[in-house]
Amino acid sequence: MKYLAIKLKPKSFLHLGEREQFLEGSKIHVPSDTLFSALCHCYLLLYGQLDEFLEGFVNGNPPFLLSSAFPWSEDDLFFPLPKNQLVFNKELKKIRYVNQKLLSRLLSGEKLDDFLEEIKTGNELKYLPAIDISSEAESSADMKNQKGPDFDGSVWKTEEVPRVSLNRLNNSPGSNFFHFGQVAYADQAGLFVLLEVRKSDWQDKIKALFRLLCDEGVGGDRSCGKGFFHQPEFFDLEFPGIESPQAVYALSCYFPRENEIDGLAESFYELEERRGYVFSPVNRSLRRRAIRLFSEGSVFKSTYPRLGQLVDVKPGIFKEHPVYRYGYLLSIPCKLEET
Repeated sequence: MKYLAIKLKPKSFLHLGEREQFLEGSKIHVPSDTLFSALCHCYLLLYGQLDEFLEGFVNGNPPFLLSSAFPWSEDDLFFPLPKNQLVFNKELKKIRYVNQKLLSRLLSGEKLDDFLEEIKTGNELKYLPAIDISSEAESSADMKNQKGPDFDGSVWKTEEVPRVSLNRLNNSPGSNFFHFGQVAYADQAGLFVLLEVRKSDWQDKIKALFRLLCDEGVGGDRSCGKGFFHQPEFFDLEFPGIESPQAVYALSCYFPRENEIDGLAESFYELEERRGYVFSPVNRSLRRRAIRLFSEGSVFKSTYPRLGQLVDVKPGIFKEHPVYRYGYLLSIPCKLEET
């Protein structure tokens, strides 16, 4: 299967909200529903209306399917570790992302635990975050090359910045302190997106939307300069076919249709609750309804196609127009981990 790939290089920190009690953290990647909302905003700026953009998605015939944005470093693209992988090695359990070469082998039914020696001695099977799993005291040269020269050997770094809320009546800071999470990528690193373009006449529109998205930004705190990117790099990416697949591997968040419920009990997944505010020219202060989405990296046992859907999450008080959460699935056929 061939995909349109888009590399994004951040200009500064990103804040991708992930609230945890009094600490508002930040994700490392950009979820597909967040990207879709940003593209909707860009389409409205470019063309002055959203009906044409949303029509196919609302009717179940989307012009393209969108992945989440995952890390890249130098020449490697990294994908979430498939959730059907039952990892027993305590060091390998720390792995969150694997490069395309390692992913292709995992999707063909091989086990991550079986690659321990090959990962130690080779330089083609890479992963993030970079960890030293060699039995020797010093890291190998290959491991150092994998880690890269920046950020003390890391592809990304996260920070928790202390902040304080001001009283709106007298601008007094009071005692309402909190922490604000942000993530930055090294010089030769960033995020990438995959798209399955189902209608060829949309290719140029998609590229225009992503060029504008780089200037409009993604995530929170954009008024402070966060979330912006250098102009994108477009290229084609192809995955080798899997013979006799038994399941599909999710590259995006996913909200199934009613006829796609079957098989979920036998699948491997995590659920994420998604919240947020309405982002509309009409209103930006109302909370959207919260829903749960299957997260990226989930593996769904299936003998039929899974597509997903848009979900209307507008609050009951909001009457002006629908407010959608993107739940379409971009997936790759795979085999389940061999036992």
